[in-house]
Amino acid sequence: MTDREKKVVLAAPSFQSPISIALHDQFKQLFKPEEMTLRSLTDDADIQKERLVQMLNQLSPVGLIALDIHPDAEIVAACTAERIPIILFDEEADGTSSISTDNVVGGRIAGEYLIKKGRKKMAIVSGRTKVKGGFNAERRLKGFQQALTAKGISIPAGGVIEVPHYSREDGFEVMPKLLDLGIDAIFCAAGDTCALGLLSVAKEMNRHVPDEVAIIGFDDLLIARLSTPALTTIRQPLDRIAEAAFNMIMKEKEQILQRPKKLMFHP
Repeated sequence: MTDREKKVVLAAPSFQSPISIALHDQFKQLFKPEEMTLRSLTDDADIQKERLVQMLNQLSPVGLIALDIHPDAEIVAACTAERIPIILFDEEADGTSSISTDNVVGGRIAGEYLIKKGRKKMAIVSGRTKVKGGFNAERRLKGFQQALTAKGISIPAGGVIEVPHYSREDGFEVMPKLLDLGIDAIFCAAGDTCALGLLSVAKEMNRHVPDEVAIIGFDDLLIARLSTPALTTIRQPLDRIAEAAFNMIMKEKEQILQRPKKLMFHP
């Protein structure tokens, strides 16, 4: 088997997001350098497809691990024809295997925790829903709403905000709007980095966290522990997720080609 044939492709819209960086770090501990290559595909669905086709033509990979990417049926069929298993992270598509954290449960945990803390006027900062790549955002929002509905609490008008980049800058932009609404708690389903942007603005505006406004993130990245105050967050078991993807590609390839596998980890 040549080097060209044994490459596993790790693909993402970009490798600048904290979650893609964290997962890449996990994969580097599992794959040898010569076994894995990265492909950045951008957020544009048409460009993503074009680059996936180029990847298939140029690399003949033994497996594709795709982070926050929803391949269309044509790409899935092309990979299946070439016996290339596809493993999706935080997405689902027919003919592919998938690995995720149970994002509905994660959203529910966040809501229940804030309710237990006595919060009454809660908001959510979410990634974009109803778009390709919006699978996890939709499910985290659903779980959060379930927790609030069970206690007869509704999110106030203007209290559901979608952000495009899951970034600290997104948090900077939306926090003043939420404080103007008189929000007493925010579930930042858009992740820990965005949550730290919310926290920074609260501190700049002399709003005490958590007494005046509570903030809870998602992912449990290292930065959550380094913030002041330390960020409460929902943990994804990224080490177990990466290990499961590694095993699918390196040990279970033939099985998942015949019968795609779906794994979901509890947050």
